Amino acid sequence: MVKLALYLALLASVLMLSNAPWIAALVYSIVSVMQPQYIWFWAFEGFSVFKFAAGVSILAWLWHVMQGNIRWEVYKTGQFKGMFLLLLIFYLSNFFTPFASYFSLVSGDLVVSIFTTIFIMYFIVLPLINNENTIKFFGFMYIFVVVYYAYWANDHYLSNNWGQFSQGRLMGPRGSPYADGNVTSIVLTSGLGFVMFGARYFSQKWLKYGLLFTIPFIWHALILFASRGALLSAAAVTLFFALVVKSRLLNIAIAFGFVGMLVWQGGMLTQRTNNTVAQAQMSGEEEPLNPRLVSWSVGIDIAMEYPLLGAGPQRFQFASRQLFPGKSPHVAHNTFLNFSANTGFFAGFIYLSFFWVSYKQYRFVKKRVRDNSIFDYINLSCMSGLVGYFVGAFFLDLIIFEPFYFLLLLISANYVLAKNSKNRDAILQYESDVKVFQNKSIINKNIR
Repeated sequence: MVKLALYLALLASVLMLSNAPWIAALVYSIVSVMQPQYIWFWAFEGFSVFKFAAGVSILAWLWHVMQGNIRWEVYKTGQFKGMFLLLLIFYLSNFFTPFASYFSLVSGDLVVSIFTTIFIMYFIVLPLINNENTIKFFGFMYIFVVVYYAYWANDHYLSNNWGQFSQGRLMGPRGSPYADGNVTSIVLTSGLGFVMFGARYFSQKWLKYGLLFTIPFIWHALILFASRGALLSAAAVTLFFALVVKSRLLNIAIAFGFVGMLVWQGGMLTQRTNNTVAQAQMSGEEEPLNPRLVSWSVGIDIAMEYPLLGAGPQRFQFASRQLFPGKSPHVAHNTFLNFSANTGFFAGFIYLSFFWVSYKQYRFVKKRVRDNSIFDYINLSCMSGLVGYFVGAFFLDLIIFEPFYFLLLLISANYVLAKNSKNRDAILQYESDVKVFQNKSIINKNIR
């Protein structure tokens, strides 16, 4: 069944390449964000679905360039400019690194190569999302990803598949970029807003209540992964939802549900905290209670030592051992510090600028569009996803994290479409402009 669905999706992307290029972009986005080849590995054996989906998307882009259907304006967004500058910095940092000879489980060259692929596909997919009637499918796609991962996590728990657990914590799909349960949980929190605001957006009751019904299972999946950072991330997304929706009854229900789930199933998190304290006590007074704090301190020191281009991609641990031996064997545990220590402060500030630019676009779209229009739904969902990601990335290294770049892509595409839309059903500003024009005409007639 999975293999059939796969080939049907790929076939549709090829057949509709000229008439509906967004299908190729959608299929690639599903592969990129979900990483299905690691979930249904038996259906993808001997076949690189990623390369195929990427290839079809590139062909769709080339075809529409020749047809003159590409909206070049999308490449003027702050997110795209930041992505291009980051790519340039990655190459410069890797070339001029003070640690040309180093040891790392994942090489700097591989990280640069992966980021290059992310940038190329960002460049390709961005203009293919060129219609307000099709952008909604990219939001619905993230709902599918989140709901399926919630099902995947709960299924392992309910079927007693303890082989997928390590030290009481559920791990992500083996061999995937989400193998670490902490990372998988951020996939869930960065997409949680699509589910929550989806329950607000859909008018069909079965969809509305169906999505609301899935929220406790998403929370339970986060508890199974036992990621404290992810739970803070989920709390931030839930708070964002509450501030936007302002429905007292719904907010109270969600708040009680979230707290109730923590009280009912939060034993794993308590156990993790107790284990951390116990390990610190057993290993002696010199051992830090929270190694993240030490890693952050080392990250700042490395960035101060090499402020322009950093120590080089993927060289944080090696630089830490060389410059501060014995201080911390760990990774940065913070995405901003990872960018700053590995590739310089400028790269770190570009990373932070993504959130500022996205927030400005969010504010613009929120003022311009009608509540509960598709533009509003994508805008709110993406912003909540970035809030969730930002909180999670405060505790994790998430430089190479496809959902983050997908959110940047989607919120900027939505911004450009909303900015240029003349759809009266979606845009508020369109009607106000007409009223201003009519008022000016009346004034001119009276003057005459």
